[in-house]
Amino acid sequence: MSLEGDLRELPLASLIEMTALGSKTGLVLLHDHEGAEVGRLVFRDGRLVGASCGSLGPEKSFYALLAVKEGRFRFEPTTEIGDEQCNLPTASLLMEGMRRIDELAELRRTLPAPAYARLVEGQARDALESRVLGYLGPGARTIGDIVDGVLVGADADEYDALKAITRLEARGVVAIVRSAAGQAGDGGPPQPELER
Repeated sequence: MSLEGDLRELPLASLIEMTALGSKTGLVLLHDHEGAEVGRLVFRDGRLVGASCGSLGPEKSFYALLAVKEGRFRFEPTTEIGDEQCNLPTASLLMEGMRRIDELAELRRTLPAPAYARLVEGQARDALESRVLGYLGPGARTIGDIVDGVLVGADADEYDALKAITRLEARGVVAIVRSAAGQAGDGGPPQPELER
């Protein structure tokens, strides 16, 4: 028998705990308010064996879906779940996911989307930092634009992108201008794109 509900009434974290504790096998489908599918989680005997959300891999998909607070869910118990993408312990994923949600709130506070980042000097130390610097270029861009650009086609989420920006700022590779106005003398607005 399937179970359906609203994520405001039964948060996904609670549904996942029930699935894990009950050693349930089945598929959890998440939908937004318009009915479009946001993602899915697949469980076998209470363990996560599959997850999808956009282009993210299974573990990142789990974290992204855990952050969804509004919409609807449907749990469909089934024994035919197809190929397993992963075999991860649900309890530890849930704890890590909740930690990431808390840390993401702090990252959003310290690196607000309207703030500007500009290149100072230095180099990237990993692939994600390289993506950030590549998208940033020689001018300045908002944190929101950088995060959006970095995430296109990558197996990274907002948490990963903001952590990379934080590392780059800590090493002095980028400077963050947190004023809302983006006035001259404070790093300024992004450089206009060259027109053809």
